[in-house]
Amino acid sequence: FMGNCLCFDSEKDDKQERLISPQQNKGPLGEDGGFVVKMGIRAFIIARHDRHGYLLLEANKKRKGGRHYQLPGGHVDRQELADFGEVEACRVAAARELYEETGLDLRSCLHRLTPVDLNAAGEEGNRIYLTGRRYFRLALTDLDSIQDMPPPSHRSIHTRGLRLATPLTMEDFCLCLSSEHTGYKFERSLERAVEAVAQ
Repeated sequence: FMGNCLCFDSEKDDKQERLISPQQNKGPLGEDGGFVVKMGIRAFIIARHDRHGYLLLEANKKRKGGRHYQLPGGHVDRQELADFGEVEACRVAAARELYEETGLDLRSCLHRLTPVDLNAAGEEGNRIYLTGRRYFRLALTDLDSIQDMPPPSHRSIHTRGLRLATPLTMEDFCLCLSSEHTGYKFERSLERAVEAVAQ
């Protein structure tokens, strides 16, 4: 799905995203013996630097067949949905996940995350939308490169494992990677970025 959505990145349609009700999945049993309801919505960021290309995070997860590339992103929390509504909750979650995974902190400048209009992609976009995936564009600049680790007072339980890293493709652009990622690279070609994420 992420690979297909990267293809839609070149569309610069400013139409508002039409929303439908998110599907809910019952998760594991909670402490009180009842089911914990988990929202099936995930938010991802298609981050692109004008010179370097698309940002792809490298992970090594057995359930996904070993080493693979992915976009920054993850689950939208139920509390985020309750506090902000779907569109803004997805933006907040995308920024939170970006910070936890890369150290890039856009939580105070959410306007930089532009929603991808999946409706403009027709039937394929609707299919992706129904899977609960939401995408945002982010234009990276050299100023986004991280020069130092966040101070301990700014780290949370999710960012304790961060380490300063340079891309596998050796551009002069640093991130603070989470322990769930083994590296990252930039891909200039949209087609190769789609191929890398789709594997």
